[in-house]
Amino acid sequence: MRMRFGGFLAAAVFGLAGAAWGHAFPATAKSIKSALVQNYPACISPDTQTTANQQACLGASEVDPSCLFGSKGNGSLSATISKQSIKLHGALHGLDPLCEGKTLTGALTVRTTTDSCATDHCTVVDQEITGGTCTVKKGSCVFNATVATGFDAGAGSEMTILTCGVKNGSLQTFACGIMVK
Repeated sequence: MRMRFGGFLAAAVFGLAGAAWGHAFPATAKSIKSALVQNYPACISPDTQTTANQQACLGASEVDPSCLFGSKGNGSLSATISKQSIKLHGALHGLDPLCEGKTLTGALTVRTTTDSCATDHCTVVDQEITGGTCTVKKGSCVFNATVATGFDAGAGSEMTILTCGVKNGSLQTFACGIMVK
């Protein structure tokens, strides 16, 4: 009986010590895919409410009114991890003629927690990852890119995606989202 308890105690102590050297993360989280929606600014000073009594701001215009989806427009953005790289793919179709000739870029804002710090796991300062550009032609724009993560494969680095979308210059014109119709 004493041997069993001692073995259990040793396993518990070493198990807890092992947990301090790393962080908990899922067995797999290799990709994300999202539809794109027109991006609008946050409502900071509500001046109305919806029919469901949710606080809202009247007359919000798009973050980038110079590049919009047309009436039948749609888009998607995907990010897939491949060892030490992120493969970005974006496709937008049915864009308004105002968008013609504009250069669009895939963009993610991430917060990374990793086991690659010297003594324990750590969380890196939020960073923007951009990659893949395309020029809107005949209402469409498609890009593919591979961007380095900056972390070694096997380092136990998980990236929380805070924002994702497509930029026109510095403006996040389209954001990952869903449409309630």
